[in-house]
Amino acid sequence: MADDYPEIKAALERLAFYRLEPEATLSAREAAAAEAAAIGFALPDDYAWFCTAHGAGAFDRHAMLPLPPGCALGPEFRLDIVYAIGAADDWNPIALASDTYLDRLPPGLLPIGTDPGGNLLLLGAQDRAGAYAWDHEHRELAEGELDRRIADLRAAGVDVRLLDLDQMLLLWEEMFPGRVANPTGHGNLYRIAGSFTDACAALHAAGQDAIGEVRQNEGCEDSCGRDFPS
Repeated sequence: MADDYPEIKAALERLAFYRLEPEATLSAREAAAAEAAAIGFALPDDYAWFCTAHGAGAFDRHAMLPLPPGCALGPEFRLDIVYAIGAADDWNPIALASDTYLDRLPPGLLPIGTDPGGNLLLLGAQDRAGAYAWDHEHRELAEGELDRRIADLRAAGVDVRLLDLDQMLLLWEEMFPGRVANPTGHGNLYRIAGSFTDACAALHAAGQDAIGEVRQNEGCEDSCGRDFPS
């Protein structure tokens, strides 16, 4: 396969990316796009290429993405696992969007990766194109703010007992958009790159992180493998 996106491949090699399912058959590019289209998501071509050329995987090095100044998550996002269409459900963004994160994420965004703490890397398309960090703990909420938003929803006739935290805060943002200070329109969503390719190009290793440290700590043997299509 030709290197359609050399910036992505260079980043994966630089940070010692390895497949989580080295023996699994990779999805075809058209099939990946069709699977995303089935849930109403227009899959960007660079991420479709990644899914079909590499598949879901992780890094031997601590892969870091710079975050916007003032982000509640801190200065950087550690990308631990990159999901891929066609992978097992735990690492498949379509399965995750349709189950674990159903009605919990801002519309038009697909979960394509995670940090070790459960915060997500989201991918947007068309009018929401770009890569975003999503804080699942909602660190943007000041003391007492959650109670105030619950009161707002109850005053509007919403039965908040039927909603989990993410659903409740998404609904509040939809009902009171003028009170959301974050330019993304969601308090816990931070735009970090203009595309998947740009996000990969921005990845860098944390400090002097040694190759192999992560997998040694996890007790993973070299048999995990690293596959880079040529």
